Amino acid sequence: MESQLTGELQRVSASHRAEPLGRIERLRDGYVLAFDRQFDYPRSYVWNLLTEPTQVAKWLGKLTPGWELGKEYWLDMGGDLSSGTVLQLNPPTSLQITFDDSMGLESLLEWRVLKCDGGALFQLRARSETSAFLTEGAAGWQLILDALDHVAAGRPPGPDADWAALRDAYAAEFNLSHTMGELETTDGVTMIHFDRRFEARLPTVKDALTADPSQQPRVEQAEVDFTASGPATMVTVRHVVEDPGEAAALMAQWHAHLDAVGVDLDGDTPHISVRKLRVLEDFYRANTAAE
Repeated sequence: MESQLTGELQRVSASHRAEPLGRIERLRDGYVLAFDRQFDYPRSYVWNLLTEPTQVAKWLGKLTPGWELGKEYWLDMGGDLSSGTVLQLNPPTSLQITFDDSMGLESLLEWRVLKCDGGALFQLRARSETSAFLTEGAAGWQLILDALDHVAAGRPPGPDADWAALRDAYAAEFNLSHTMGELETTDGVTMIHFDRRFEARLPTVKDALTADPSQQPRVEQAEVDFTASGPATMVTVRHVVEDPGEAAALMAQWHAHLDAVGVDLDGDTPHISVRKLRVLEDFYRANTAAE
């Protein structure tokens, strides 16, 4: 779910304040992202905005064919494609869907519209097994819901907000790290930059990062810093990009390697597939081209 939102965030509106309005809660088997929004409109009106394809297109994306119980759907969010199945549909109260993105991440989304004094309370819950793209997704959903606010009021979405600042605010407030890497340029030198937080002690994380001999040359070429934070460790990677045409591939390789480190630290055997690398490279190529 969360990776699909990064394309959508380029066109939606929001407040310019980098203030998280959602909550990220840790569960025993994953995470839940929660939003509650009060609307001063009838519940039926809000429900229509959430379910009528022509209305959904104004704030979320092009929905095909629509939400139908037990049926598949496809959603084009500004060029990012996702799909899933409608698990529950109880008008005008609740909608529950699976949300599968092109990178193989799956989440469970539930929308509820509750009647309350003076209008309706809209609740969004997004559940996922991992923290992958969680801060990015939280920022993206907040901006999308801001777009919904505008559409509900009969206004087009306003100017873009600072998504990166909002993502950073979620990371700081809920003690999480980003999943995506970034390109940054300092004194004319372009580098890729990753920050990843691992729930393990620094020596263990350092060993895991260098355990795979096939990854050792790349690790040695990069500037890698380890910062202990209690029982956790923050890893910061900066790697100079020699050829701009290879930036997306290098970002994909580092992304996959850091994912593999997390799998290893969880006690499982990591495996970096060719398909995952290809999908990640396409993802970073699209996102760096938009910068």
